[in-house]
Amino acid sequence: MRTVLGFEPFGDRTVLKLREAPANIPGLGTNELTDVTDPGGTITSRGEALLERLCRHPAVSQGLNAALAQPPVAGPGPLYLHMVSNQADQLPWEQLRSVLQGFIALDARWPIARIAAIRSPVDRRTFTPPLTIVAVLSAALRSGVPQLQALLAATALPDARAVDTRLHVISAEQAVLDAVAAAGRPDVSAEPIPANAPDLAGRITAARPHIVHLLCHGGAVGGVRTLAFAHTADVDAGEPVGSVQLKLPDLVVALNPCAPWLVVLGACRTAQTSDTLSLAHELVSQGLPAVAGMRRLIDLNDTDRFCAALYPEVLATVRIAVKDAGEHEIDWATTFTAPRQAMAQADPSQTDSWSDPVLYVQDEPLRITSSSAVALSDTANLQGQLDTYERFRATLDPITVDRTLLDRVDALIADLRARSAGGGR
Repeated sequence: MRTVLGFEPFGDRTVLKLREAPANIPGLGTNELTDVTDPGGTITSRGEALLERLCRHPAVSQGLNAALAQPPVAGPGPLYLHMVSNQADQLPWEQLRSVLQGFIALDARWPIARIAAIRSPVDRRTFTPPLTIVAVLSAALRSGVPQLQALLAATALPDARAVDTRLHVISAEQAVLDAVAAAGRPDVSAEPIPANAPDLAGRITAARPHIVHLLCHGGAVGGVRTLAFAHTADVDAGEPVGSVQLKLPDLVVALNPCAPWLVVLGACRTAQTSDTLSLAHELVSQGLPAVAGMRRLIDLNDTDRFCAALYPEVLATVRIAVKDAGEHEIDWATTFTAPRQAMAQADPSQTDSWSDPVLYVQDEPLRITSSSAVALSDTANLQGQLDTYERFRATLDPITVDRTLLDRVDALIADLRARSAGGGR
């Protein structure tokens, strides 16, 4: 059973409460002011200081003690942090440390994830093989070959074969494209990255991925969160930032019709929060079920190590969720323990890069129904997509949002309405 803590703004301060706990705790739901300034210090002292602050709240203290009392043989009991407060969201909660248990997120019993500020309904997904992974590996001055090799290795595992996994790679790096060709696998394909963001968005949508992996650079253009991908011309010229710049609203439009299960942003600062939500946080607040990003500027070697350890866990989780008839839940938080351990290596107190991947999720779980079970009808699937797009459209301000984006969303809504009324495709 999960433990959920809530952080909410209260004027210029932040209040903390225990939302859910594995036991009946007095004071559940009671708000108390909490300190969300960075305590500084080493990763060990910071992690212990952050836990001590949480435990100043009596109910939170009891809830966390109940969770941390689980024996080593116990299954995962994730710790979720509902981040309504931007001030709280800026802190490295993944570094929480108990004197007795060590770093909490490095123990399989207590994976840590964050619930997005804006909670949206999570439409049930129906799985019909193959499982599709789309990986855009195109970061300027960064090689995507190690992450490609990690994805190739993961998709060759028995768990991947059991769900008929397909990997499609998009890149400007010739070494990546050559490596895909050299692999000679019918389950792996590749194409050069298009020269502009709308075409790239269209390629992602057309592939209808279940899992999306993006290796690029993160940043902002005109105050809008943006992912920058390198085009072939950028690679040839040695440009430090890619010219194919996909803005957050356009990324949402590209991903929503795919109904992806998980998006992984292998880009710096995509989980960095300031006065505004991070890119990963914003994507989940816009309706995606789960998005992982990087909190800071990180070394590519760390990202490569994270990728190599993550995808075997992801594919094992998917296989378990779809192997039997009926509806099953996927808790992505549990897949992040092994990657964190791989990044931490022998001594997690000597490096804090293992705490940089941040997973944001919806409050509702992701539910998967296998095609071997009673599947949703085509009309019901279309209605789920329509509901998602209409929720997204309601967040767009017609005065400030680019007219082209509004037209694209309106056209998609009109198409989905027509197809739903016609009973499907």
